[in-house]
Amino acid sequence: MMKNLKKIVFFAIAVFAFVLSSSCSSDDAPKENPDEIQTKGEFIKFKYKGTSYSFEPGVSSSLNLLIKGSQGIDNTYKSIGLWMPLIVTKGSHPIVLDLSKLETTYQVDFAFMPEFSNVNATSGTMNITLVNSERIEGTFNFSATKNGAAVEVTEGSFSVKALRF
Repeated sequence: MMKNLKKIVFFAIAVFAFVLSSSCSSDDAPKENPDEIQTKGEFIKFKYKGTSYSFEPGVSSSLNLLIKGSQGIDNTYKSIGLWMPLIVTKGSHPIVLDLSKLETTYQVDFAFMPEFSNVNATSGTMNITLVNSERIEGTFNFSATKNGAAVEVTEGSFSVKALRF
């Protein structure tokens, strides 16, 4: 009888250990492919004069789509506005200043107080890398001139939820 009791206890401990070990997650579990993970947050990021900036964007539309980020007030106010057609297309688009074609061109406005209150980009590129019913993502860089001073924005990127029309 004692032998049977030892076997039962041994068997119960073995079953318990098996159940316990199979319920724990393994560090060897397959990891998600990082190339398949899309950006979940919303942001506009860029570099100006070697300093990185990041704003939480807002998205609006009328005759075109505007992705705008800003921070500060009065003499600390900084903003960037990315203007694009309502039907955004994937690919590389030149940034041009043509206020008569807001509905069809890709444009950027930029304010950086107290240095200047409003600058329109005169050249650059907006590269739309993702457009679907959920998100719009891309990169940008541009240059402009305001009162004889050169403005250069580099390493720009953005990710926003797509508006649904």
